[in-house]
Amino acid sequence: MSSNGDSIATPVARGAIAAILSLGTALAVVVVPALAAQVAGTRSSATVLDAVIIALNLLVLGHGGGIVLSTGVVEGAVTLTPFGLLIVLLAISLLGMRRVGRALRLVRDDGVLRARALRDAGGALGSYAFVYAVGLAVLAGIGRSAEASPVVTSALVSGAMIAVLGGLAGVLFSLRRDATSTVPGVRVLDLLPSPYGDIARAALIAVVGLLGLGMLVTVVMLLVSLPAQSSLFESLSPGIVGGIVLTLIQLALLPLLALWALVVVAGGTIGVGTSTGISLAGAETGVMPALPMLGALPGPGDFPGWMWALLVLPAIPVAAGAVNLVGNVADLELRDRVTAWIAYPASVILAVLLLAGLSTGGIGDGRLVHLGPQMDSLVLPLTGIVAVSTAVVLVVMATPLIDWSRALVAALREKVEGAEKAERSETTHPRGRTAQNDAHRHTPSQNGSDTQRDVPESEPGPRTGGAGAGDDDPSDGQSEADADGGAGEAPGSADGRSATDGASEADGRSATGEGAEGEAEGAFGLSRPEDR
Repeated sequence: MSSNGDSIATPVARGAIAAILSLGTALAVVVVPALAAQVAGTRSSATVLDAVIIALNLLVLGHGGGIVLSTGVVEGAVTLTPFGLLIVLLAISLLGMRRVGRALRLVRDDGVLRARALRDAGGALGSYAFVYAVGLAVLAGIGRSAEASPVVTSALVSGAMIAVLGGLAGVLFSLRRDATSTVPGVRVLDLLPSPYGDIARAALIAVVGLLGLGMLVTVVMLLVSLPAQSSLFESLSPGIVGGIVLTLIQLALLPLLALWALVVVAGGTIGVGTSTGISLAGAETGVMPALPMLGALPGPGDFPGWMWALLVLPAIPVAAGAVNLVGNVADLELRDRVTAWIAYPASVILAVLLLAGLSTGGIGDGRLVHLGPQMDSLVLPLTGIVAVSTAVVLVVMATPLIDWSRALVAALREKVEGAEKAERSETTHPRGRTAQNDAHRHTPSQNGSDTQRDVPESEPGPRTGGAGAGDDDPSDGQSEADADGGAGEAPGSADGRSATDGASEADGRSATGEGAEGEAEGAFGLSRPEDR
């Protein structure tokens, strides 16, 4: 059989063979731990056949199907999917179809799909999904017993879904190729038309970030409740092999708890039984199965008000995806940009709601019949978180808000600098005026003599000679009069007297009488009437 892709039989055959190999690998993943637990269970009466039947039921449950139990302890349908096992089964299908895609050589050396590439890829994927789903339904029929009975119809549908999803992802990854010096690179999301490739990339960033947030919260809760889990594990006494199997079961349920934690952090409520609920407001729980990891669930009671601040955490990955989207579609036309801005939050909301819906289920018809997120409590807060986060990023990055803010800051800085310069100039100008005033005080008068005489404030002023001064020497009286007259000539002097001619004459007459008055008149060029 040639492998050049010219015959439709080659892709179909490759897909069928890959489905058989993938189904065998999936069967080994569940049968080996079941047989190990049967061998290690010294207190168990289960046989090898019972272990295989349990493994087949677990395989159907891992694909998302349902089983019906009638064990006396659990009665009714079990529809709770172990997400850890579901991820492993998806990975097996992805790897199987990736090998088929590479064998078909769907891409030429120049990075373009070869002729009839889509036909061959579709034929291989169709045969893979058909064989895988039918094979799982056959195994579900084989696994029926008096105590456990897989639902064949659910096994067929869930098997087809896993095969299509995992197989399609495998075909897309087979197209990816790193660039070399002679061969161009091929990226999976770049194969989608614009802007849908950018939308898918941004939504993938947001969803993966949200799932990582849920896993982080779960790990923190597990670490905090480690003593309680240890006591539960010791009470079970599973032994070495039984402990390994119990650990594998908990690992299969760990992604499920991560999804539940994401629902709570996003503002929703999860139920852990009838009339129970865990949310950011508080927890109301009941009796849970003796599984160690369930000890991480909080006890009943109200939570503090700051727990609502955790709603900010889901906004971080959503905003990261929006930033990536805005940067990638910046060069597109306005219509494509608006399409991307609307499709991105819608894609994220739908993806999270789909995952949350798949994480719901029940165990039997008792009080554990309702487990998982309560979808009506999640829709509104999730929509608000995604819409507000995306809108904030768009306002900041897709509008001139940043440029306007920078211009506003620059203008404010300029005003502040101008105010500082004005304040510094006002501080320096009074010093200049003081210096000018000092120079004016020491300027000589018109008669060529200095009119300012510094007199310390602590020293008394000169005595004014008068009739009762007790000094008979006229020269001394005239000296004192001259001193007093000179001190009063300059304005703003220590004693505050005005330096005028009339004031000097008055001071002279009061000091020496008529003789001093005559000398003062002669000094200033004045004469009495009788002299004239």
